[in-house]
Amino acid sequence: MFPLLRAIVVLLVVLVAAHAPMLLNDGLFMDDWLVLKPRPDYFIDIDFLLNGAGHPIFYSYDTFANWTGAPVAVMVSLAFAGIVLGATSLALTATRLNLLDRAEAVGFALIVWTYPGYQLWAGKANSVYVFSFGLLFVGAGLLTLAFSARGLRRVLLRVACALVFLLSFALNSIIVLYAFVVLGLFVAIWRSGNAAEGFVRRTWFAAWRTALGYPELIMLPLIYWGTLNIWFKRIGVYAQHYDAHLPTLLELVGGWSAFLVTAYFDLLGHAVRAAIRVPTIFILAAVLVGIVLLMLRSDTKPATSRLATIVPLVLAGILFLALSSPYLIAGLRPSSTHFYESRHLLMFGVPMALALLALKRLAERWTIPNTAFAVVFGSGLIMSIGMLWSDYVFMQARTLKQEALARDLAGRVQPAATVYALDDGFVDYPSRHVPFGLAEVTGMLRLAWGNQPFFGFALRAERPDILQGMDEARKAPGSAFHHFDPSGPQATISFQPGPGAAPNQTLVRKYYACRLLARCDVAEFLAQLAQVTIKLGPIAGVLPLDGASKSAVPSR
Repeated sequence: MFPLLRAIVVLLVVLVAAHAPMLLNDGLFMDDWLVLKPRPDYFIDIDFLLNGAGHPIFYSYDTFANWTGAPVAVMVSLAFAGIVLGATSLALTATRLNLLDRAEAVGFALIVWTYPGYQLWAGKANSVYVFSFGLLFVGAGLLTLAFSARGLRRVLLRVACALVFLLSFALNSIIVLYAFVVLGLFVAIWRSGNAAEGFVRRTWFAAWRTALGYPELIMLPLIYWGTLNIWFKRIGVYAQHYDAHLPTLLELVGGWSAFLVTAYFDLLGHAVRAAIRVPTIFILAAVLVGIVLLMLRSDTKPATSRLATIVPLVLAGILFLALSSPYLIAGLRPSSTHFYESRHLLMFGVPMALALLALKRLAERWTIPNTAFAVVFGSGLIMSIGMLWSDYVFMQARTLKQEALARDLAGRVQPAATVYALDDGFVDYPSRHVPFGLAEVTGMLRLAWGNQPFFGFALRAERPDILQGMDEARKAPGSAFHHFDPSGPQATISFQPGPGAAPNQTLVRKYYACRLLARCDVAEFLAQLAQVTIKLGPIAGVLPLDGASKSAVPSR
């Protein structure tokens, strides 16, 4: 087998193994419940994506997924396509440009596309982000082909390149990474210039040729943002959420510090604790990485140039600052404690991979390239894949708990209430758990009892004035919550661990045995997971909604 083809096969096999748990997770998380239909008769109103949030590309993907009748399968396929296409394009482009050897390219791509600081790999609506991230690298690959092409082939490649880049903007912050792609194009044009012209003149002509030679790439983000601001302008809470402002130096330093801690230091700390608590996952990750190391061999001489070591490290720092800046301008920061708040970290595997590349090349000063690759990238991959699997276990356990609750509710006659507080006993269970979001609780109520103006929330996750807050939110322009009604009669759902409850890793292992090996009945397994009771009456600790109806009766 040709060396490059073998390297790509190794890359794809490892990616499929690393992200295989995604294929078994058919659950919805957080805002997934607002835009995707778990079954055809489930009511959603995604117009807010167009008329409030300003996400036309996002809206198109969700509309298509729901139209197929199998939105979960579509979104999982989208995420997998983004991972596979993005990683392959990244590795091929890096080797084609002679930036990395084959082993470095595979290791680099694996770090980027298994980065566990982003915990929402199994999220369904957010798979659009994963796909968009992948499209950026596909566009970069097409751009390298177009650079040396001629005639009709060049025209077609450039049109395809522009279209792919435009679709990648569904993740708005991808434009920052896109700017680095255009910068790379400028560098390529600069290097092809006449060295006798002098640095300043050569740089000026390179910038001029880039702008005139590739006007579609220069204009693309301007056209995209202009279109959003004219026809899909953000309004209401979304305008406030994305209220751009110029941060002070103190805000920038504090924000960059928060991103650094969340994206890397917290990740390392969580990995150490997870390896101590559940070593099996990391042992399996080490076996998988060991196979990679046996199949790959560095095919270059040790990097003796200091520039080859310094450039990736400097670029890692610049990229880190640049990628976090759009979120800091919008006043947003990530969190490692709530999986949903990691959604700002998808692209931060790139600076991590660049830093590891610099360390690998530094290590080559004292050892051979293969050993340096094994030590640096091998250690990084074991941590990444081990934590990735650990997060997949958590997300699968969350899906099982949601399904257990929805099944139990569906088997009951609906009580005379439409507003429900969930007293979630799994918060106290000795295994990682994050309280369900209000979209999740409300979604499970609709899934169980039909399309009624339900409003549900996790009791311990919300403030006492949650009803007032929702009443204001649903009346706001462009709101995603128009079909939520916090004014109806109330009840409290007690959701406590049942006889079949277990720590996440044990729970998921039993579920896989049931589903894949038919060692038990999945329905019975879920029935044993939790004990559910419902108590009618005002919700304790929650302020009543002024003017709320006391006598509303559910339609069924």
